[in-house]
Amino acid sequence: MKAGWKNKTLVEVCQIKPPKSEARRLLAGTDLVSFVPIEYLGIDQKNLVPIQAKPLTEVVGSYTYFADGDVLLAKITPCFENGKLGIVANLTNGIGFRLSEYIVFRPDKSVDKEWLYYLLSRESFRTEGAARMSGAVGHKRVSKEFIETYPIPVPPLPEQQRIVGILDEAFDGIATAKPNASNPSTSKSSSPSTH
Repeated sequence: MKAGWKNKTLVEVCQIKPPKSEARRLLAGTDLVSFVPIEYLGIDQKNLVPIQAKPLTEVVGSYTYFADGDVLLAKITPCFENGKLGIVANLTNGIGFRLSEYIVFRPDKSVDKEWLYYLLSRESFRTEGAARMSGAVGHKRVSKEFIETYPIPVPPLPEQQRIVGILDEAFDGIATAKPNASNPSTSKSSSPSTH
């Protein structure tokens, strides 16, 4: 860790599972909110794009609440180990709901949401969390204690944003290279001539 960077636990820098009362306070029961089925949270897909909307009264009782800018992380096996997580944006009325098998992180002002996304996507985080899961086979969940006490580096915000920019550029390059590598016609045309 670089000099000047602090280590803090997730619960010190994030509100975990913000209260549904926020949604009830901001909207009327008939107002539409985004509803995000489980399959819309991807792997290696930073931004979650909602496509369904439902009235607040239909979802506020049984589902997990989140808002624009929150980071969602799957907490059940195998989704946790596979790295299902994403940043939510462009929600209907800025609010969304989904099944309860996700942890909602709302970073405070000291942590950039994209920095948090990259920290939670690290294999070391997923491996350590998987080792601390509990529950029946096929229904294991990462523990609340592990999540809350997990330490993350918290450099100054400009440094977080600089690193996020580098990571975004690197992952964009990988995403572009993958289809080209798997397409034989592209690979051949870009290969040096052997004649």
